[in-house]
Amino acid sequence: MLRSGLVAAALAACALFGCRSEEKRALEIEADRLGKAIDALRAAPNEAKGPLLRALQAIPCSSEPACELKAVCTIAYAHHVSALEASARAADLLKRPGDDTKATLDAAGELARAEADLASARELTERCAAAQGELRRSARNPD
Repeated sequence: MLRSGLVAAALAACALFGCRSEEKRALEIEADRLGKAIDALRAAPNEAKGPLLRALQAIPCSSEPACELKAVCTIAYAHHVSALEASARAADLLKRPGDDTKATLDAAGELARAEADLASARELTERCAAAQGELRRSARNPD
């Protein structure tokens, strides 16, 4: 009788205080680590996004939800960084002296590439934010 009372008390304490499995705690730590890197990337000025993207890419992931989040966000911000680079190339081409038709056409191509990458980045960063929120919620909710 005393033993079953202790078991019941332990189960009640776990329910009350949110005991979680080792796997759930590991997921929460992983989600937090990825979340901080993604938040830093999202908040960074454009010129700092490249190094922060590489930092996100270097973070290991072990769980399927965390790896999916990392993949979506990495692709999203890779498109964003690519758009910034294409825009910078276009600006450099247009700074060339003289009336260089080829440079102008090349710049127009770079701007078109930048627009396409930004459109993809916009959609994917929204998916990244949604996936990040979902992972945070699932990692913090007790089983």
